Amino acid sequence: MGNLGGGELLIILLLGLVVLGPSRLAVVARQFGRVAREVRRVATGFQEEVRDLVEDPYLEAIARERGRRLTGPTSPEPANDDAEEAGG
Repeated sequence: MGNLGGGELLIILLLGLVVLGPSRLAVVARQFGRVAREVRRVATGFQEEVRDLVEDPYLEAIARERGRRLTGPTSPEPANDDAEEAGG
């Protein structure tokens, strides 16, 4: 449960018991459990969607082609065109 140890969790529960009372603490604990479960479900769904996007072969092929164009050797023709435009 994150960085909470057994002692910290026990203190939080005891404070909740003192502040909320036993009946209200049970209701709040249930609601917290539901919210935590929903957050975990949404986070898992988000991670799966991102993983699917990252592992999409079509998108990977496009990214590789763009990378080749950016890092590949350049031909002398564009350099000559630039020189002609600047000089003339």
